[in-house]
Parts: sequence; C-alpha cells; structure tokens
Amino acid sequence: MEKITGMGNEIVLHFPGDEKIACLDGSAMAWQEIVNASNIRIEGNGNRVDLHFGSEEEAVALLKNIAFNILIVGDNNEMEVGKALTVCYNPGWGMFGLHLVIGTPFDSWMNAPRGANGCRMEIGEHVVVCGAVIYLQEDGSRIAVGRDTMISWGVDIWCTDAHTITDMEGNPTNRPYYIEIGEHVWVGKDVKIGKNVRIGRDNVIGWGSIVTRSFEESNRLVVGAPARVVRTGVRWDGRTINEYMKNGNDESFVD
Repeated sequence: MEKITGMGNEIVLHFPGDEKIACLDGSAMAWQEIVNASNIRIEGNGNRVDLHFGSEEEAVALLKNIAFNILIVGDNNEMEVGKALTVCYNPGWGMFGLHLVIGTPFDSWMNAPRGANGCRMEIGEHVVVCGAVIYLQEDGSRIAVGRDTMISWGVDIWCTDAHTITDMEGNPTNRPYYIEIGEHVWVGKDVKIGKNVRIGRDNVIGWGSIVTRSFEESNRLVVGAPARVVRTGVRWDGRTINEYMKNGNDESFVD
C-alpha cells in the first residue's frame, strides 16, 4: 500500500460477531482500497492498528472522513480505536477532527524522521472529537481515552514535551510515561493536557485549561492555567440546556 511502508505492519477492522478483516494481507481488496485512500499512514515495522465498528457503513464513513487521521512513525507500536467514534470537521470554526500521532515524520533538529517505538494509544467507544491532536513521541509511552468522552476543538493531548529538560548534571527530568482520561469526561475548547496525568471519570475540563497534574476523583469541574478544581459534585450531559430541560433528567435519552 502506498501509505504503509515497512515490514510486519497490520491494520485490522473489527465488526460485530467477532468478524475481523486484515487490510494488508491482500485477502480483502475492497477494504484495502478504502484504507489506502484514507488518511492512515505508517512508516516503520511491526505496528498494529485495530479499528472497531458497529457496521460496515460506519467503517466506510470513518475511513472516508477527511478529518480522521492516523500517523505512526516507528516500530512495534499499537493503536486501538473503539466503535461509534464521531469526528467533526468544520474548518470555519476550527474543527479539524482527530489526529492520532505516534512519532514525527520530520524533525528539523535532526533533519530526519523521529520515530517512537513500543507505544500504545487507545480510544474508547462512543467518543466525540471536534479538533484534537493526541500525540506520543517517547518510547514505551501510552495514552488511553475512556468511552463516552467528548473532546472539543483546539485540544492538544501530548504525552511528551518533544524536547529534553535536564538537571545540572545532565539527567533528564521530564520523562513521559502516560496520559489516562477516564470514561465520560468532557474536555473543553483549547484545553492542553500534558504528560503523566490521570483524569478521573465524569469530570469536566473547562475551556482553555492547562492540565499538568492528575485529577483522579470524579464529578469535578477543573479549570485554569494551571488547572485546579473549582467545583465538586457536578455531572454533565451532551445535550443543550433546552434539550435537557425539554426531556427532563432522562438518562435513557442519551446514547
């Protein structure tokens, strides 16, 4: 495939009933053509991408969505995306969709690609993204986003500082290991989430916040730069206030 280079790479589509379609072994040419026309690019060896769908129609719609992008540069990385992912595109509003990135295709410092190896990225089911870059750069690092999470636009979720900070003896002090975002988290517009952070389920990260430490408890409103808890005992709902009031506190209304 034109956009997949290297040896031992896999892209697997998962459908209900445990049906799996491997798109790089030549056994499913129609799906291979759809994947080849998508914005999925892999440079390296032994990488695997698992994409889960509720139907073939859902798979075609996501793979043909200009706003859904995957880039992997490096070796032995894993990426898994749950079903019912919604990716929004509205350039007039700055909604550029979802960019899942492991490694860098070109580093001006090195004048060459900067690969990342042995990383894992996991996006849960029923996630909505309007405009986010989710990025791993350092070997062995990982990011997980829980199901039913909603991510606005202008959002960066980076488990890396891209460059090194050291102590006066030259020892790195900013090693990144993980970012973990729990289930049903609302990440507001222009939020930045840094390395080694855990965000508990059912939290709201307010507009423009910079999150550099963990907030592992639930039902918090977290706001600010740096982010802090400004309110506890909160819940959130994806409906507008008018829709919410019209239908009452009926959780069955929400998918």
